[in-house]
Amino acid sequence: MRSLMRRQSRAGGSRIDAVGNREMKMGFLGRTCLIVLSLLPAVSTQAGGWTVVGSDQPVIAEPGDDVILPCHISPRVSAVDMEVRWFRDAFEKPVHLYDLKMNILGTQDRPYQGRTALSPSALQTGDISLRLRNIQPSDRGVYTCVVDDGSQYEEGETEVIVPALGTQPSVSMDSTQGEQTQLVCRSEGWDPEPEVIWRDRDGNDVTSLSNTTMQRDSQGLRSVSSYIKINQQSNVFSCLLRSKIPKPDWESKLHIARDFFPGVSGWMVAFFLTLALSIGAIPLLVIQWKRMDAMERQFEPMAAQRLREEIEALRPVRKSEWKWILSSAVDVTLDPDTAHPWVNLSVEGKRMRRRETRQDVPNTPVRFDDRLCVLGKEGFTSGRHYWQVQVGENTRWALGVSRESAPRKGGFSMTPQQGYWTVERVSGDEFIALTDPKTPLPRSLKPQKLGVYLDYEEEQLSFYNVETRSHIFTFTDIENPNEKLYPFFWTLEYKDLVLESPDPDPVSAAD
Repeated sequence: MRSLMRRQSRAGGSRIDAVGNREMKMGFLGRTCLIVLSLLPAVSTQAGGWTVVGSDQPVIAEPGDDVILPCHISPRVSAVDMEVRWFRDAFEKPVHLYDLKMNILGTQDRPYQGRTALSPSALQTGDISLRLRNIQPSDRGVYTCVVDDGSQYEEGETEVIVPALGTQPSVSMDSTQGEQTQLVCRSEGWDPEPEVIWRDRDGNDVTSLSNTTMQRDSQGLRSVSSYIKINQQSNVFSCLLRSKIPKPDWESKLHIARDFFPGVSGWMVAFFLTLALSIGAIPLLVIQWKRMDAMERQFEPMAAQRLREEIEALRPVRKSEWKWILSSAVDVTLDPDTAHPWVNLSVEGKRMRRRETRQDVPNTPVRFDDRLCVLGKEGFTSGRHYWQVQVGENTRWALGVSRESAPRKGGFSMTPQQGYWTVERVSGDEFIALTDPKTPLPRSLKPQKLGVYLDYEEEQLSFYNVETRSHIFTFTDIENPNEKLYPFFWTLEYKDLVLESPDPDPVSAAD
């Protein structure tokens, strides 16, 4: 009996041990699964895990501007070995395509040819922002930036707005059978979407009582229709459309007299309203004529002033004054350490032009990396200095001076606020001084040789047409810079800008 009890006891112990072993194995497997599952997100992140981020704010630019369309990879990884594509309307018509470590231009959408660029150095940090030159109204729209590394495809978006003021708004009556009469204010051709404001006869804002709809046309411009109901207590309404980007306001007003709301049928109200509007058109035409006449009188002095400026610009500087200016001539040499990688300099440092290929140079703090610029080697902290540049057939250039601390990286503006005092010729015909806002210069001026004269103590920078010995423009706002000023040069052409020694006795129209 004891033997039987011992056998039963051993058998029971074996069953308990087996159950325990199974529980230990299940527990181990469970813990292993939890560890694997917890590692999956990290593995997934390492395998891919990046996204493409566009811009949540639109890029707003005026026609002729150069802009940057922001887009980058997050987290920052190199895009040098990836395919980067920008497109607007169709994927197969890229605005810009980069693949196999080169720019692919064969399939580029024709309107963008020669106007786009990616920064090779920025690609190394995942910055795939696109530079778009010479913005046109037709460029407005939403641009998609795409990155494909062969195993992952991501995209982002950036909108470009080229502001456009729409047509003069018109106000008319809109009456539907069986519904309350309402006014409708219409205008078209806006970008971005304008603000619509209604006011009653007392000037109170009643926009909350209106209903406004916007539609886009084939060019991406907005057409506006805004409706507001009218009643016996309202006899004057004003509809104002205003650009959300500061521009001149335009408004239309419709006057509705209370007398047109007696207890009569709806068609009688409509008839008298139409009659009143027809009669009211006559004084409106008279008012408009008076406005045009007043505008003509207003702009006549401005036109006369502009004519005087053009005549003054063609008037030669006295020979004695010109010789005094030339007496401060200095030998300016272009500094290769500041030259953009796409700028080519001659060996002697007297010529610059745009390169056809990018040169491999270090990206130092003093080097321009976005605009095709270069500075003179010598900086000035006092005295009078004159140098002369032959622009010749080059039709896209800017010349002047730059503060030592002025920005050289990214798409800065060449304005006094940024530390630049320059005049610029763009698109071959437009000639401007880059003040803020820009100052147009006489279009008749097409200098082949430009003289630049800096008077440090007087805080003035003047430009002259060397061939006619005539004054073009003077900056008078170089206020106590207390730092070096460097000769500044910019071009977009494959044609030379040439530093040359001045002729001490040039021939001019006055000689």
